[in-house]
Formats: sequence, C-alpha cells, structure tokens
Amino acid sequence: MNTTNSRNIVYVNPTLIEVPFLLNIYLGIFIFITGNISSIGNFLVFSSRTFRARACSNYLIVESMFTFIYFDFVLLTRVIQKGFQLPIINKYSVICKVREWLSEYTHQVAFSLFALATIDRFLSTHRSAAYRAWSNRISLTYKLIPTVIIFWFLWTGHRLIFYTTSTGVCIPMAGNYEIFDAYFEACMSGVVPPILFITLGSLLLRNVRSVSRRRVMPSVGNGLHVATVNLSLIQQIDAQLSNMILLQSFVAVPSFLPFGAQNLYSSITLYWNKAPLYVAYENIFVELIRLFSYLFYSTSFYISCISSSGFRKQVLYILKIRRQVDPSTHTTTTH
Repeated sequence: MNTTNSRNIVYVNPTLIEVPFLLNIYLGIFIFITGNISSIGNFLVFSSRTFRARACSNYLIVESMFTFIYFDFVLLTRVIQKGFQLPIINKYSVICKVREWLSEYTHQVAFSLFALATIDRFLSTHRSAAYRAWSNRISLTYKLIPTVIIFWFLWTGHRLIFYTTSTGVCIPMAGNYEIFDAYFEACMSGVVPPILFITLGSLLLRNVRSVSRRRVMPSVGNGLHVATVNLSLIQQIDAQLSNMILLQSFVAVPSFLPFGAQNLYSSITLYWNKAPLYVAYENIFVELIRLFSYLFYSTSFYISCISSSGFRKQVLYILKIRRQVDPSTHTTTTH
C-alpha cells in the first residue's frame, strides 16, 4: 500500500518495489532451469532414430539449439541484472550489444523454425495429394534452415551497432532508430507469432480431425489412397508430431501477445507523467509479462511429453528406462 503525508508526497511500500527483483530471481531461475531441460530434452528426442527421419524434426532440432542460447544468455543475463542487481548489461557495452541482438535473433530463428515445422505438419495432413507431396522433404529442410539463420542474422544485426551504454543504460540510439526498434520488436515478437500460430494451428486442427478418421498410404507411383486399417508406427509418430505442434501453437497466444501489447504500451507511454504507485505496479506487470514470454519455449518439451506417447517412450529410452521400438522392423533395441 502507499501512504501520503501532509504535503501530498506519496510513499510507495518497499515491498512493491522489491517484487520485480524477486520475480526475476525466483521465477526467472525456475524458467531458466525448466527451459534448459526443455531445450536439451527436445534436442535428444528429435535427434533420435525414431523422430529424425521426419522433416519437421530437423526444424525442431535446430530450434532447440537456438532456444538453449536464448535461455543461457538472454534469460541468464536478465536474471543477473534484473534480479540480483548486478549491472552487467548496462556496464559492459559488448554484453549490451550481444545480449540485445541475441534476444531478438534467437527468438526470431526459433519462432521461424517452429512455424516451418507447423507448416510441414499442415501439408502432411492435407487431403490434397499435391499438398502432401511437399511435406516431409528432408532435402528442403537443408535449404530452408540455413536460409532462416542467415536471413535473421542480417535483419537483426543492426542491434550490434546501434545499441549503446553511453548513458549508463543499455538502450537503442535515440531518434528514428529507437522508434523503429521498439515497434519492430513489439510486432515481430508479440503480435505476429500469436496471429500466425492461431492461423496455422486452426488449419492444422482441421486437418488432424480429418486424418484421424482415415489412414493415408502411398501406392504405386505418385498417387495416394485411403485405407481403413490401423495406423502403422510411423504414421502414429506423424500423428503425434502433429498433435504436439498443434498444442504448442496455441501456447504462443498467452506467451507472446501480452509481450507485444506491453511493448506497444511502453513505447506509447514512455514520456507520460505517472504516479509512483502506478509505476510500482506497472514495473511488476512488465517484469511478469516479460518473463512469461519465455514460457512458449520452456514448456514445449513438457507439452510434448503430455500429448505424445511416442515422445514419452523415447524420453524413457534415452533415460535407459525402457527399450526402443525400431519403426522399420518393429523390433526392440537397447543401448
């Protein structure tokens, strides 16, 4: 609560001022730990023999590598400065530039690769044979993944130049660049991801509901026909991959949309006069929203474990708890 003296000077309860620091320490460390487990777990599972033959797994393998950097540099430096109050970002220009660049670069690469994986699943479950023919192309992933990595490096590399600590705070250079950077981050990190994933998720959901009532098998030549028999193991993996990605797509909405709204709000109200109590509550919500923006990447492994029995079995196999089934021979293998 706040108190007011006879001169109408407002004093804010110190607890409100400490809450943002505590959020970054406790919630930040929790997300850091769970995020690292998620990135490492996804990398190991999608690199396994069971999943690596699927094109979308290639996208998810590289995505997990970039999310690992996202947690171990971007989030970690945030916890150190915002939580433990060690001004490493504001004090060291190199850390400032690299951190701000990686915060945008790793997110955009990971987001784009996940979108490509979703598109691949959408194509693989489409009724049209022409659309399905474009799915699960391993050779195509070898072209698209480097293209995404290089494109976003060139597009976000400006942060390595135009971010500065000359004022004692790590901020973009004042003027038109500051405005451009703020609105670009708000749109590309907060507005575009949920809109895109809602669209792709809805299309994928429609296809999944349709394909769940039938089985698609390749016939002689390029044609495809439908047979009403039990799904093979490989087709079960395809279906489970689609379900995993579908659920993760909708997690993007609560993770990214508040972040975009907060960025736009902060840019618009940057020079407004605000009461101390208002600022205290605003700082709490800002830190909470920014920490929640990491949840999309930190929860993917756990969502996959919940939604896919094949994913869970592969995790148990990696942990040497159970045997693995070879999709090609239906025989079990051990380490």
